[in-house]
Amino acid sequence: MSRQSPVARKSDDLVTVWVYSTRSDADIARARLSAEGIDALVMADDEGGLNPGFFNRYGVRVVVRADRADTARAALGVASLAVPAEAVEAMIQHARFNAPEEACGLFAVGDDGSVTMVYCLTNIDHSAASYTIDPEEHFQAWSHARRHGWEIGGVFHSHPASPPVPSPSDLVGLDPDWVSIILGVGAEEVRAFRVLGGIPTEVVLERR
Repeated sequence: MSRQSPVARKSDDLVTVWVYSTRSDADIARARLSAEGIDALVMADDEGGLNPGFFNRYGVRVVVRADRADTARAALGVASLAVPAEAVEAMIQHARFNAPEEACGLFAVGDDGSVTMVYCLTNIDHSAASYTIDPEEHFQAWSHARRHGWEIGGVFHSHPASPPVPSPSDLVGLDPDWVSIILGVGAEEVRAFRVLGGIPTEVVLERR
């Protein structure tokens, strides 16, 4: 089943729990939720059915009531990562400060798996198309997290001129237990992925 992007935008009391690349995948997800007793809608920007291929650009949304969103995501096996708003803002500002080069850093998570600290680090590649975290800064971040009883939960970096989706180089060597947060053009869009067997699986960012 091909998934495109999780979104959490409210319209009245409705929440999009996942966005699929095809209507058939979205229909399968809706049927799965129905079997769990969760009412869901499939919504696509296809110009009222006149242009069925139009939604390929924007995806097909599976929408549920806001009070069933967490249950729906669990039923669909959608992983999530809780991130404080100030942590997201720190990553955005770091990305903008380093543009047009890729920015990078690490983040720590606490016992509950939520982000507790963002480490804005140096990209020693000084490149707009790749990043390598400064090894000494990496060690310092790890040491700081360890002293506070946290763990390094993942890495973040920016794509100054491309969407926030993993590039081939992003998929190489990433710890499968880590989450990779990517900030797209202008840091306007932020998405997260976990890479398993070289295949990226999206993670919902729950901003708090």
